[in-house]
Amino acid sequence: MTSRARLRPLRRGAATGGMACGLALVLFCPPARADIAATLLRLELDAPEITVAFRDQTSWAVRHSLILTPQSNNGGKVLVVTWDGASVPGEGRVLTDTVNAHILPGIDYCGVIETILSSQKGTTREDDSPVVNKYTSNQICTKASKEPGSNPADVSVGSIDGEAAPPPGTNRNYWIHYANNGTTEAKDVTLQVQATGTMTMRRPPDSGTFHGFQCAASGSGYRCTGGTLPAGAKGQIPFLGRVTTAGPGAIHVTIGAPGETNPTNNAQTLGILSAS
Repeated sequence: MTSRARLRPLRRGAATGGMACGLALVLFCPPARADIAATLLRLELDAPEITVAFRDQTSWAVRHSLILTPQSNNGGKVLVVTWDGASVPGEGRVLTDTVNAHILPGIDYCGVIETILSSQKGTTREDDSPVVNKYTSNQICTKASKEPGSNPADVSVGSIDGEAAPPPGTNRNYWIHYANNGTTEAKDVTLQVQATGTMTMRRPPDSGTFHGFQCAASGSGYRCTGGTLPAGAKGQIPFLGRVTTAGPGAIHVTIGAPGETNPTNNAQTLGILSAS
């Protein structure tokens, strides 16, 4: 989830806390205890999504972040989901959200809400930086809702290696990197490669050579189907091109697999500029 946090003072309600907090702007009034800036109420795992509910208990929240830490000896990595202060309902109110955190099934997590609090406007340190304090909520640990291996594969396109400024009228070969980042085998993978502008294709790759892909000419490039990528597999496939004239061109690549739920890494483009 893309962070919407902005490190700025936020006034979403009247400050509470009595006379001490009503003094001049040089005072900052943090919560009485470090665990009351936010209270974590609910944490549920349904790979790849999480559902979280927490209560915002301060008027000075700049950012709330859910820190997910895998429980010991069961793999996974630390994940962070962030809400900026403006997206939270307000002091004393509860935010409930379901987000795709790309968690893996079979991994148990513990979560806390980390809250960044800023001082009132105009309150700064001697170096003119704003006073910022960080507080951590209570912790909730929860079990994974699915068995390991039940998540869909995560195929991706990486870099496209080759000359970015080839001379016109020459043949050039490019290598397209692809991978399965998931923990299950990806079957019936499809790879589509298209050339535009001054770049054209000489011929498609040999079928069956690269993870079982069956490749044939399609449009201004080629299309490969039926690939099988084991969990964690990486590979590369060629684009055999020819630069027809001087000018701009590009190689566009997309990849996909049935049931995949993470399309953010399924496309890549390499631009070229041929000059005489």
